[in-house]
Parts: sequence; structure tokens; C-alpha cells
Amino acid sequence: MKTSSFAGLFLWVAFVVTKLLTTPIDTLQYVMMLLMFAYLVLVPLTLHLVQQKKNIFYRYAARLQPLAAISAGASFFLEQGTLAVILAVPWLVTTILIALYGVSLVLQTWKKIRTNSVLIQLGLMYISIGGFWLVLHRSGVQVLHFSDVIVLLTSIHFHYAAFVTPIMMAFLGKHLITYAPNIKPWFTIIAVLVLLGPPFIAVGITFSNTLPVLEFISVVEFVTPLIVFAVLCLVYLVPKLEFSVQMLLSISFMSLLFSMSSAMIYGFAHVNETVILGIPLMVFFHGFVNTFGFTLFGLLGVTVLQEADSLSTKRTSISI
Repeated sequence: MKTSSFAGLFLWVAFVVTKLLTTPIDTLQYVMMLLMFAYLVLVPLTLHLVQQKKNIFYRYAARLQPLAAISAGASFFLEQGTLAVILAVPWLVTTILIALYGVSLVLQTWKKIRTNSVLIQLGLMYISIGGFWLVLHRSGVQVLHFSDVIVLLTSIHFHYAAFVTPIMMAFLGKHLITYAPNIKPWFTIIAVLVLLGPPFIAVGITFSNTLPVLEFISVVEFVTPLIVFAVLCLVYLVPKLEFSVQMLLSISFMSLLFSMSSAMIYGFAHVNETVILGIPLMVFFHGFVNTFGFTLFGLLGVTVLQEADSLSTKRTSISI
């Protein structure tokens, strides 16, 4: 999966260049670019962290992911309609396979419920909702009062906030508790709030026109535990790690603090019926920083950390 994400980076650059040359660029096009970055780079990086190659659902999801991502990218060059939906369906199938992999992990470990495991399992299941919203967007079907941008942003939400974020938290939380055992009860509370956040925000967005305060509350409910988690990691975890991992995770957490602050500002302005950061600016201030700052650097940091742990375990076993 690391090889897939590395190749995906080149494909993503090709996608962006082609978009810039062939399509008038607006907010919707930028959202497509961020979503394609998830398909091609972030999803395989995340799956690499939780791999069980013998699991049939994981195996087929890993095999289908590159082709499904390319197919979804091709759909973004077409008008909404039947053909665009056909090209988007393989990605929906991939996300369903990932979700089934999450269900299979639940069945394996249901007797021993652990916070880290639940973060991973629900994160794997959530991504299928993002695949479903992609197909909705490509169909052009009107969903409630949502604009095209909001429909596609909902798909992004369930790839980034609901899939990558809790899985990253699972691995970072394990190390955080190792260095600061007293934080374990707080980490459990943070994890529960983060897992409740994605569907709660979806509900808040649904009723944003009639009850904007609900959207703001949902944003606060999700953003606050993430900010607390970032601060705890910066204080108790990052200083204990090797320099390269320190740098990667420091950039990730500082980016998170910035991007989540902008989300709070956006939600607060909506409640007060003012515009401080509109959706176009949110894509830049929240979306791009969250994608290339928090998520990418965070996944790279966790990957290096996990590989170092794996290497240390192998050396220990050899010496024994």
C-alpha cells in the first residue's frame, strides 16, 4: 500500500495539472483535488497501517483501490449523470470492502473492547459513507437543500475526519498512554467524542438552514477533543520521539490547531449570520491545511513510528 500511495502522488499531480489545463477552476474543482488526494495517497497510507493481508476484504480492497481511484478521477472530468456514476461506483465498492474489513475486525475482537481498536474499526466503517456521497454527487441528484459543493464536501468529511483521523488517533493514542498512563481515561473520552463527531456534524449540516446553532454545537463537539488531543500529544508524546518523527508530528498537530480553529470561526459566524470565512476560503484555510498539514504529515509520522516499533520488536526477538 505504501507503493500505491507513492505512485498515487504522481497520478494526483497529473490529475491536478490536467484539471488546471482543461477545466475552469472554482471551489468545486479544488474540492475534487482534495478528494482525489485522499483516494490516491491518504487511503492507501492509512490502509498500510491496519493491514491484514490474509483478510479477504482487505486483500480485495487493496487490489481495487488504485483502479477505483483512477476511475473516480475520470468521473470528475464528466458531466454529472449515468456515465459519471458508473465510473464512481468502483470507489464505492472499494469503500464498502474497507467497511466490511472493519466489521470483520469487530467480529475478531468483540470480546475485548479497547479504545484503540474501536477507533480503527469504526474509522474503517465510516469511509463507506464517503463513497456513497461520491456517487450521489456524480449522479447530480438533488439532496435536500445541499449544493454540489456541500455534497462533495460531505464525501470528503467521511474520508478525512471519519476515516483517517480516528485511525491516526488509535496509533498515536497507544504511544501517548505509554508515556503518560494517567491520560488513559481522558483519551477514552476524547476518542468517544471524535467518533460521535462525523455523524453529529452531518446532522448539523442537514439542519444548518433552519437551526444553525446545531451545526455550531456539532463542530464544537468534534473540534474540541481534537484540539485537546493535539495539545496532549505535543506536551507528552512528541518530545519523547526521534527527531524525524518529532518534526512530522509537530507540523501535523500545529496544522490541526490552525485548521480546526478556522472550522470553529466558520461555525460561529454561521450562527451569527455573518460571513468571516465562506466556503471558498474554508477550502483553503481548513481543507488544504488539514490535507497537506495535519493528515499527510500525521500519517507519515505514524508510519515512521510504527515501522520503528516493528524493527525494534524484530531486533528484540532475534537477540532473544
